[in-house]
Amino acid sequence: MPGPVSTLGTAPAIVSVSVVEKVGWFRRELVPRAVTYLDWTIDGVPLREVVAWPDGSVASEVTPVRNDAALPDYEADYLRAILGEPVSREWTVMPDGRVPLLVCHVDFDLDCRALTAELVRGDDRVEWRSIGWQAAYAPLDLTEQEMPVTSLVFDRQQYDDVVRPLLAAAPEG
Repeated sequence: MPGPVSTLGTAPAIVSVSVVEKVGWFRRELVPRAVTYLDWTIDGVPLREVVAWPDGSVASEVTPVRNDAALPDYEADYLRAILGEPVSREWTVMPDGRVPLLVCHVDFDLDCRALTAELVRGDDRVEWRSIGWQAAYAPLDLTEQEMPVTSLVFDRQQYDDVVRPLLAAAPEG
């Protein structure tokens, strides 16, 4: 039986990434750059905090939503995956079909590590089932997670009301 119904939302967030910048004729340095993006929230709490490790630390992974470091067309495919719709690039979802919720903040590569879920869409509910960390190159093992494996349930209309406008405004590359 699914758990209580949560409310999906978004909130502006910032992550610091190191980028190579020219600092002279021949020199380059890694310098920090603030990157803004939209983070998922669950009942007003950032998803990264909802799935924090037992010691309270949170992951550095992000969403590609309104993320100026992401490839322009990746955002649209990511949001299609979040809606359970077909994607045009196979690397948008895990090989086992699980949907990435949070991805690497540096290169968005699913081989780095991603927080994923089995997406289940019903007539009136959307579920992120068995949320856990995985990499695309290895089979998922929910018994070896460092955090409790959890699931989240959303009202489908409320969920779609949050995600569909994001998809409609996403660049297509």
